[in-house]
Amino acid sequence: MGVDAVVLAGARNDGDLAGFSDQDYEALIEINKRPMIEYVIESLRGTPLIDRIIVVGPGELNVEGVNQVITAKGDLVSNIELGLKASLSPYTLIISSDIPLITPEAIESFLVECEEDKAAFYYPIVRKEVLEASFPQSNRTYFSLEEGVFSGGNIFLVNGEILLQLTSLLEGILKWRKQPWKMAYLLGFKFIIKLLTGKLSISLIEEELFNLTGYLGKAIVLDHPEVGFDVDKLEHFIMAENIHKSSDTKSG
Repeated sequence: MGVDAVVLAGARNDGDLAGFSDQDYEALIEINKRPMIEYVIESLRGTPLIDRIIVVGPGELNVEGVNQVITAKGDLVSNIELGLKASLSPYTLIISSDIPLITPEAIESFLVECEEDKAAFYYPIVRKEVLEASFPQSNRTYFSLEEGVFSGGNIFLVNGEILLQLTSLLEGILKWRKQPWKMAYLLGFKFIIKLLTGKLSISLIEEELFNLTGYLGKAIVLDHPEVGFDVDKLEHFIMAENIHKSSDTKSG
């Protein structure tokens, strides 16, 4: 069974790349002469398990190969809500527009892994050694678990009906997703103790998420480093640009 995909493209270009590109939105910053979002849409179109593609972004956005474009409201949670309400599938893939190295193989692999369970939320995590083997010195945010050291991905699979009931919690999670200590306070005292003692595990995170929401969430360990590589700094832009230039040279 296929799923709809929601591409989040409403982020303003007011971060580290603002001095490098004059585009108003991050999704439109060009990598090898193409807006970043085009690479994401191309990979979604090449993924057999993806049905419809919905983009939530600037009203003037003009991209080919999508089924619907919705004007972004500004904040991330509101944009996710807009996308989920437009989705026609029970589960929806939420994907950021600043991951120009994402591949159909990575997306398909994640979705296939998700099919093995009946959780309400799925989130990919990538081992540090896997990420750094492909993207050395990319300075990602990592967290230590009993199973190893990981970085989070930039795609999610969610049951839209359930997530729309938990938008307040979602706001906190998204706000603190790159600050593990603040996230720990959200998940409770037991979580903090395990984090401090180095005994935090994937199963405990899933247990605490269930206690907090009443729904099952699953972390998927994925050996596709591109899901953990987003372009939000100049060094990331240079790496992505060089990789796509190299790819074009080989294919040409």
